Amino acid sequence: MKNNQPTDPVNAQHRLSLTYMEPVPDAPFKLRHLVRIHDRETFAHIEESWSKLHVLYVITAGQARLIGADGKLALTAGSAFIRRAGCLLQHDSYRGSLSPVQGIAIAFDFTDQQHRFWPFGSPTPISSHLIVDKAADLAKVCTKGHNSSSFRVHILFYELLDMLQDQVATAPQPDHSWLDGALRHIHKMYAHPLTREQMAKASNVSPEHFSREFKRYTGLTFVEYVSRLRIRMAQEHLLLGSPTLQEVARLTGYKDSFYLSRKFKQIVGAAPAHYRNTPKKIVSLTFNYTASLLALGCIPHMGAVASWMESGLDEHVQLQMKQYGEHELLAHPQLIAEVNPDIIIGYAPHPAMDELRMIAPTILMPFEELDWQQQFIQIGRMTGLESRAQAIIHQYHQLEQDANETLDNLIGENRGSAVCLFLYGEQGAYVFGHSWGRASHILYESLGFSPPTRMLKDGRLPNGYIHVPLSDIHLYAADYIFVAYPEEAAAQQAVISRMNEESWSTLAAIRNGYLYSIDADMFYGFDPVSIMKQLKNIMHHFTSHLSMH
Repeated sequence: MKNNQPTDPVNAQHRLSLTYMEPVPDAPFKLRHLVRIHDRETFAHIEESWSKLHVLYVITAGQARLIGADGKLALTAGSAFIRRAGCLLQHDSYRGSLSPVQGIAIAFDFTDQQHRFWPFGSPTPISSHLIVDKAADLAKVCTKGHNSSSFRVHILFYELLDMLQDQVATAPQPDHSWLDGALRHIHKMYAHPLTREQMAKASNVSPEHFSREFKRYTGLTFVEYVSRLRIRMAQEHLLLGSPTLQEVARLTGYKDSFYLSRKFKQIVGAAPAHYRNTPKKIVSLTFNYTASLLALGCIPHMGAVASWMESGLDEHVQLQMKQYGEHELLAHPQLIAEVNPDIIIGYAPHPAMDELRMIAPTILMPFEELDWQQQFIQIGRMTGLESRAQAIIHQYHQLEQDANETLDNLIGENRGSAVCLFLYGEQGAYVFGHSWGRASHILYESLGFSPPTRMLKDGRLPNGYIHVPLSDIHLYAADYIFVAYPEEAAAQQAVISRMNEESWSTLAAIRNGYLYSIDADMFYGFDPVSIMKQLKNIMHHFTSHLSMH
């Protein structure tokens, strides 16, 4: 069953024991190789041979000074360090030789190249005798000819990774509060003159220390960071409007359009005049924007995808688009950085806004302040498909007009009230305002119905939503009630019990037969394709039932 009237509780009871069984996550990494390190030559050979794999180095004796993309590292006996694939290391001989390094090198890779997560933080040496001992045990069972179960190898490997993740999570982080404050100031004042000396003085550190820590923390010099931020903002202005180059220069802190153009081409690779027409890789941080892009015929390079969307994705889209959940892209911005996008789009506010903007121009739209049509036009504008977006909106308006003419004949101009209730069993129900999707905007804005009196009293319109206890759902009743039922057997039983009570069964909508079951998946989307499906579904219910009264 899927979002229809609740099933018989007797039959549902047989499945109750399976309701709370969670799926087991896939193993994120696989062990590839393990060797012992005896000298610097072995280390250099590992870096050359395993450049495309992640490598865990565990130092059992000696010392090593290494140079990588993130600066210099000092490894001593009893320490461990993970080098990500592609971030190669070499020995630093500048300060003379150290005692010969010995240890264990363990190469591993992602199990699924499409869903890659990195739980080990930034590259920082970890000192732990427990990790060294665990690596030694793994090396022992991996020794050729050792009579040990292959299961033991993988058990030790994952125990080792689990210990490393715990160490990263509990390791004290350096105090960069002054640097965080400096970055916030830069993002706020990027259009004004900014100097290293000015920022260092405000941060109460020397200019030299400021430069050193700034580069270590951001990966860019102060000048590079400010330049990239200003050009990102210039890109966003060009994506969302048609300003002159002189206007863009003024808005982004450049003295004239010539200097802006030179820096723009240097960082972006194209002149501002040609930038808008160049093909772009897009990352969509939200389900609805991914669906909106697909409605325009534009396949994002990476997009947030929900279960309700998956059945509608054809094979061509699935092959071209990297798919993640919204929460995954929120928690792991490095996934976005790895694909080197040209545009990032999502909802505002976003906690990693500044970090995302340094990856690519980032367009975040306030979900509650713009209706779906305004958001869709913006997406069409930044992709160069605004005319197509306008045509799709016109198609919706035609459906809207036809629907209102039909309702005028069936109900009259005074529509009465309507509501969509999304029931989740004992967890209660959700009722949504005009700007929160779930077809509420269709009922109240497109079709002219009124919301429940209680909804108006709560002050949750036009924006917002309300979580309603299951015992109070009858208070949000309307002349016409659309209900999305839960799928789980236990939740269905809770709903059945509540609907058998007098407070619900005696409602006018129930007595008149104006209770309609809707598909929660279909009514989740807030994109043009979903909205048109929702409107057609609502009208199907009205025309099927009202014409018989």
